[in-house]
Amino acid sequence: MAALDTPSLATELRAIKAQATETLVDFDEEALRSVLVRAAGRKLSAVAKSSSQAVGDQIEAIRHAVTDFDDILDRMRTVQQCVAEIDSSIGTVVREATGSSQELDVVRQRMEVLEMHFQAIDGLVRSVNEIADQTHLLALNATIEAARAGDAGKGFAVVASEVKELANTTKATNQEVQQTLDSIAEAVATLSNSVEQSVAKMAQSVAAVEVARQSASTIGTQTGQFGMRLQTSLDQFRRLDGASVVVENEVQEIDAIGRTFYYLIELMMAHSAGREAINPLARLAPLVEGSTFRASHRFTKPEREYVLAADDILISATDTKGKITFANNKFYDVAEYDYGTLVGRPHNIIRHPDMPKAAFADLWAVIEAGKLWQGYVLNRSRTGQRYWVKANVFPCFEGGRIVGYISIRTKPEPEMVRKAMEAYRLVP
Repeated sequence: MAALDTPSLATELRAIKAQATETLVDFDEEALRSVLVRAAGRKLSAVAKSSSQAVGDQIEAIRHAVTDFDDILDRMRTVQQCVAEIDSSIGTVVREATGSSQELDVVRQRMEVLEMHFQAIDGLVRSVNEIADQTHLLALNATIEAARAGDAGKGFAVVASEVKELANTTKATNQEVQQTLDSIAEAVATLSNSVEQSVAKMAQSVAAVEVARQSASTIGTQTGQFGMRLQTSLDQFRRLDGASVVVENEVQEIDAIGRTFYYLIELMMAHSAGREAINPLARLAPLVEGSTFRASHRFTKPEREYVLAADDILISATDTKGKITFANNKFYDVAEYDYGTLVGRPHNIIRHPDMPKAAFADLWAVIEAGKLWQGYVLNRSRTGQRYWVKANVFPCFEGGRIVGYISIRTKPEPEMVRKAMEAYRLVP
């Protein structure tokens, strides 16, 4: 189906139609409706079954999602509990580390006081050394004076000698004390330096642990917020799950209606089994027989071809100008267009150039008159792949006025396709 939107083409088609008016055969409308209804019934049954399966799968997915959300929330609660325990443990570490840092700082301060005491002792030792040196010098002077005094100074000489000996002993002892104090002072200084470094490192550790604690707290907060969002999503899925029971039953009802319609059509067809099938080419037979037109080149170009499956049904709808308002998924699949991209475009976008103009002139004359039309049509996909269809086209009425057209296409019989090509080579 296509819009005749070019004046010259429309004029040509009208001329072709005018020439054929007296020779074209009218088909039984009831027979055409029977064919159309059967195709629609098959499609309704297939769509209902497919929709039922799709909705069933979606409902099952929702139920699985609810179960998964429950499991995720349980795990999130475990994570929050672990974060709380980590926060508590880190808090204990922070307190203990802070206490240790404070104790080390006290030790450092006491070490400083000890260093001051050692400095004071060192000063006293130095003073004792100076006194010993002076005492030694006095003893030496006393010895000299005793020697000068002769026998009278012997007693004084003995005392001077003992004082000298005491000064020597004091100095020697002081030197030992000095060496010991020096060793102790060096050890205290080293220890004090180590304590100071430990205090600094402990402060760094406390700061790092505090950062870890804040991070754990942030994780806990974020996890809690994420858990709340998950809970909201879970609540929504639970509501969907509750509503899905109603939807599932309604879809099953659609499926039952579709199957019922299909079975009724089959029953009708069984009662009319002896009725002769409609041959769309019979309508063109008088025009073909009286034609002197020849186009032997038609349908001879080598092209890729798609052959419809027995259950392929292509459905499309147009407005009164032939612009597409709807096409089903199978239509898009065979025509090789993305879903939805053909809406608003002329239906003749899929017309094969080898199709005779007379066929479409006949189509438009019939459906614009409010009747059903059936015929064999060759289409071409977006990538240039050709495919034959058996088309049933009928007008849509609203308030007694035609508002658009619907076309239902099915797989054509191979022998009829061959005859259609022969006939179409003989009409303009």
